[in-house]
Amino acid sequence: MEIYNGWLIVNSYFNPAKFNSLYKVLEESGEKAGLHFSKWTSDQRPTIVGSIAKEPKPSFVLFWDKDVLLARTMELSGLRLFNSARAIQLADDKMETALKLAEAGIPTPDTIPAPICFPGCKRNPTSAEQAAKILGWPLIIKENKGSFGVQVHLANNIREAERILTHIGEHDCLFQRFISASHGKDLRVTVVGGKAICAMERHAASAHEFRSNIGQGATASARAITPLEEKLAVDAAAALGLDFAGVDILLGKNDDERYVCEVNSNPQLQSTIDTCGINPATNIMWHIRSQIKTAE
Repeated sequence: MEIYNGWLIVNSYFNPAKFNSLYKVLEESGEKAGLHFSKWTSDQRPTIVGSIAKEPKPSFVLFWDKDVLLARTMELSGLRLFNSARAIQLADDKMETALKLAEAGIPTPDTIPAPICFPGCKRNPTSAEQAAKILGWPLIIKENKGSFGVQVHLANNIREAERILTHIGEHDCLFQRFISASHGKDLRVTVVGGKAICAMERHAASAHEFRSNIGQGATASARAITPLEEKLAVDAAAALGLDFAGVDILLGKNDDERYVCEVNSNPQLQSTIDTCGINPATNIMWHIRSQIKTAE
């Protein structure tokens, strides 16, 4: 089997210990598919805008970061990234995600962008009050960028909304309708190469917690997905142009009511491996290999 050499790009600053096991899974899975990685942090691969990648250049770059500007610069130099810079950009910004999903006709919770707040300015809670008149209380307030559920908040009234907005400050954020039927639970579907390969239902650690992120202490169990859930997950990944993704789906009052909440361009795979007994990295690597060979 022909061996292809590539780069694994990871963030220079955010590298908790648990990520080391993830990188090991990616590298070992790559070897089985004939893909050999050299791992670099983003600051170890400075790239001049408009430059051409020097030979011998990698056959591919597995970009396990959210540094969109570096990703775009690398693509401009002639490198093939998985996922692409544009796909990462759309997935990393929750407002961009909502816009793209709505454009594709994919159901999402009703979303209103919060007014932009320039540095040195103070957010006016009136924006939340106006949004709540349309979306109702309680109201989800999210920073446009964030991971592990940390930047997602639930405001039960204007006083809580004001406190949350003061905390968010000048960071871009949005208001979203709270899907009460999915309080503390959701569905994570892993999609690779246009196929849903596995799914797990996640449940919050307590009845008081509305978020179901594993990073917030949630538990998970593998389960089969319905044709509707499969279609939503696959369509969402396709709408954002993602080669692979973790698609989060909120559950409605009945089986015909589902909402794509978020789409992750570099999902943390260990919880999926532990819960579903499937290693999505294997599917990712064979997908990358097929794309490389198709492009030859």
